[in-house]
Amino acid sequence: MKVVRSLRAVTALLLALAAVGELPAQGVTPTELSPATVMSDAQSAYFAEELAPLDTLNSRTSAWAQSSQILQAYAHAYVQFRSLQLALLAKDDKRAKQAGGRCTDTLERLLKAQPDFAEGHALLSACYGYLANLGGFAAIRNGTRSGKAIEAATALAPDHARVLLISGFGVYFRPAFVGGDKAEGCRLFSSAAIAFEQGKDSRANALGGHDWGAAETYYFKGRCARESGDTAGAIEAFARSSQLAPTFKRAVQAATP
Repeated sequence: MKVVRSLRAVTALLLALAAVGELPAQGVTPTELSPATVMSDAQSAYFAEELAPLDTLNSRTSAWAQSSQILQAYAHAYVQFRSLQLALLAKDDKRAKQAGGRCTDTLERLLKAQPDFAEGHALLSACYGYLANLGGFAAIRNGTRSGKAIEAATALAPDHARVLLISGFGVYFRPAFVGGDKAEGCRLFSSAAIAFEQGKDSRANALGGHDWGAAETYYFKGRCARESGDTAGAIEAFARSSQLAPTFKRAVQAATP
């Protein structure tokens, strides 16, 4: 009888811990997460513009911020990148600053050990660039760091699709008085689209099977076409973006007549 009572007590304790979140839901342990799955789920949340799943992913991969495994650290930073983007869309500056800080801290640590990781430099540039959009005293510093990071990525992989895409982000969104150039940004988006179609995103430093950036490249290519008055080109690019990512909310909306 004592053994039965002890088993019941242990069972009750385990159920209580699960109820307050001390145990992973549905029997999934953090070690069973793969970086590619985390990045895929983060991308899905970004396309659907849902922050809650990104908060969950951030919590479940928090230990990866200090991981010596490249893809684990990159995946954690990627979750922050997507959170940063959505926080800016939601005009939640506090959340954006927190996510951006986690992204840059993780990647700065990773790149000290892995300085030849082009994908890491490119993502670091994106996070610093989006942080610069928050303005304030840190805007110039973040913009400068974004520029240095994309220079490092370009030196390592000048024709890499995601490097071209993030280079495009940098000059497209940057104010003209600090080197912004929308026309150059649009040219880089077009180059990135060609690189994606040619498979230049899946070269050295592949992200464990996860692919990202093609749908966004076509979305921004569509924006460029629309801004230049090329309605047919815009429709074609938005359609391609939504074809690549049917759940990409903004692309689908832009492609809808």
